[in-house]
Amino acid sequence: MRATIFAPATAPGRAAVTIVRVSGPQAEGAIVALAGAPPPPPRRATHATFRDPADGAELDRGLLLWFPGPRSYTGEDLAELHLHGGRAVRASMIEALAGL
Repeated sequence: MRATIFAPATAPGRAAVTIVRVSGPQAEGAIVALAGAPPPPPRRATHATFRDPADGAELDRGLLLWFPGPRSYTGEDLAELHLHGGRAVRASMIEALAGL
């Protein structure tokens, strides 16, 4: 059984952009839950508004990229969320993903 995993792909600390990757069989479901839409065309950056699935609160606006498996970094379906680099945005996105 394969698990869906997620983690920041950028180093912690001060940065203009934070990238969070979601990889595995539920990556597409995570996109739908957070962005309210199916994945964009493969390997094409698309503007998205990310919302907390629990209450609909806006978490951030950023870029969403979709890499369907096996043509991804992990060989599985993979989503990249390019977010603003603040610690609060990063923490709220990780918390929202943990709740899925």
